[in-house]
Amino acid sequence: MAASSPSLLPTVYTLSGDYATVSYATTSSLGRPEFAYKSEQTDIKASGDEIRVIDSEFAKLVTVTVGSGDAGDSTLTLLIPSITVTQAEPKATFDTDAIVMSLRKLGPAHQHYRVLNLHGTAEAIAF
Repeated sequence: MAASSPSLLPTVYTLSGDYATVSYATTSSLGRPEFAYKSEQTDIKASGDEIRVIDSEFAKLVTVTVGSGDAGDSTLTLLIPSITVTQAEPKATFDTDAIVMSLRKLGPAHQHYRVLNLHGTAEAIAF
């Protein structure tokens, strides 16, 4: 009987799609999380407390501020589904979405959303 490989939680997520790239590391060599988002209009890097994480019933929500304006901040929220990898297979591919929320004082709705369809990898990397 073959021994099963222990389950691991991914620490690095690398995604792309819809003319954007997103990377998120739950920790780094500096001991803090890191996040990067690049699109045609935006190139943002965040770390530590600039990254807000909420565990919800349907995904882990990882949010960073991607812009500021007169109406308020714009944010990007990456939805990370529950993913388990193993020591034998420390990398897994998956599809998910990110939501870019922009605040505008035009019309009755002040929050406007754009969904990014993303594909990439989740990997368990020890720092």
